[in-house]
Parts: sequence; structure tokens; C-alpha cells
Amino acid sequence: MKYLVVKIEATAREVHLARLENVSKSFQLFAGASRAKDFPDDAFFRMHKDFPKALKLTDALDNLALVFVASARLVKALQSIPGALYNNELLSVKIVNHKGRQEKAEYTIVHQLNHIKCFKESACKGEKSPINPEQYDDLEVMVLDETKVDPKAMLFRPAEYPQVLLVRRDLAEKLEGEGFTGISFHEIKGYEFD
Repeated sequence: MKYLVVKIEATAREVHLARLENVSKSFQLFAGASRAKDFPDDAFFRMHKDFPKALKLTDALDNLALVFVASARLVKALQSIPGALYNNELLSVKIVNHKGRQEKAEYTIVHQLNHIKCFKESACKGEKSPINPEQYDDLEVMVLDETKVDPKAMLFRPAEYPQVLLVRRDLAEKLEGEGFTGISFHEIKGYEFD
């Protein structure tokens, strides 16, 4: 397969983020709508209160909003790779720690636009959404029809299951060699979707 699943997770000592705050209509992020023109300067995430000892900031931060929150170092790497951010936009966010103070480290939401309808439906297994029957609420088996994926897309979300972030293999290989924390890449076949 040409594409891999991006997994962003935190250990017990690494920062977990709660929900995105100060952003009206934040659901639009999950729908792939552009927010570059109206994204607020004071958008922020609080560190999740259920993990008070999780203080280590990583390059990709686990969060309840399921968006790709990336460190300045990771964003710089993506910007340096031609085409990596095709159909993605960068939205600056702040991180507020458990004491209510803003962290100095810079973070950005790498937001995927125009989600791609690319599933081979007959081979996928899962439970469809009763609200939007074109999407899955739960997914057991994902099979892509790679002919439906824009060949320029290196980092994108499938329209049928936007909870997951996909990456083109060549981009994943370049990022893997940089030692970024909080992020890993996995084969789609056999992957256990949460």
C-alpha cells in the first residue's frame, strides 16, 4: 500500500490535550473546511486534567479534538518537503498547562482540507453513522481504492472516516528518520482503529 495510518498518542508522562477552546464552529475542522481566514489568535488547548503528571511536550500532541497538533520543529520539517502540505493549512494554537499558564513552545494545527472519498466500500467493515450514512462511526477494516486518491495528496483524511489521518509512504519515511515524538506510522492492513 502506498498510504499509512498516522497514530498520535501520548505515554503516561507525555502531554494529553483536552478540547480546542475559543474556536467557534470547531466542528468545521473535522469536516475539512478551511478556517485560515477566521481562525482566532487566542485559540488554545488545555492540558487534560485527568493526566496531571503528564508534562512532557512531544512533537505531535494527543488531543480530544482529533486534530494534528504539531510542534514548530515538525511543522518546519513538513514545510521543507515539497508537496507535504498540499491541501493542508496551518493554524496556530497555544498550549495552556495545568497551572493555567501558556507554554512557550509553539504549536500548530496541521489541518487537512477537502477530505478524499477513497474507500473500496465492498471491502471495508464497520458501523456506518446513522446521521451521515456516507461515513463510518466505527471502523474495523479499511481498504483504500488508491486510484481515487489525488496523487499530490501526501497528508489527508478519508471522507468516509475523517477520524483517521493518512500519510503517503514516502513522506512517512522522511519523517521517521527525524526522530519526532508522539507520532508513528502504521500499515493500514491489520490496523486496529479506535
